[in-house]
Amino acid sequence: MRLLLALCTVAVMGNASACDEDSAPVFSCQAADGRKFIELCSSTPVRESGSMQYRFGSLDKEGREKTVELVYPTAKPGSMKQFFGATYTHKGVYTQSIRFASGQYSYTVFTSARGNQDEGAGVEVRNLGTGKVTTVSCSERPRFYIFEFTGKLQCDTETPVGKACIK
Repeated sequence: MRLLLALCTVAVMGNASACDEDSAPVFSCQAADGRKFIELCSSTPVRESGSMQYRFGSLDKEGREKTVELVYPTAKPGSMKQFFGATYTHKGVYTQSIRFASGQYSYTVFTSARGNQDEGAGVEVRNLGTGKVTTVSCSERPRFYIFEFTGKLQCDTETPVGKACIK
């Protein structure tokens, strides 16, 4: 598992990874035409008592991490419990997602596809007060190792189909 996730770091973002040395990216992409990055980092091996962090930030001209603008949560021990995972099909679109809430915002990291056609990937940011949604889209199709979290993340009750789990 650790070797698989270590290899994914190179395959997903080349040399750019905001993950700490004790974790590996399970979702990673460049966004905003290569100026930003979106990343979910998980402890290895993946386990229910492990840690996960969401990281968002800026890349330099070579595609390497320049600035980490948001890290959630800041305390890693036991952080896996703060995330919700789901796979589901709604109106013919298959979606894989991991969601968390911080303050007045809910963040959903996702990939979507209709058959073999990519329908998008990125992070959806929802203002819980106003309901306004902003999506930061990936510039390329990311790899999402969501099935590593089967049975390890809470099911997500806030999907378009109601409660959905990773299965």
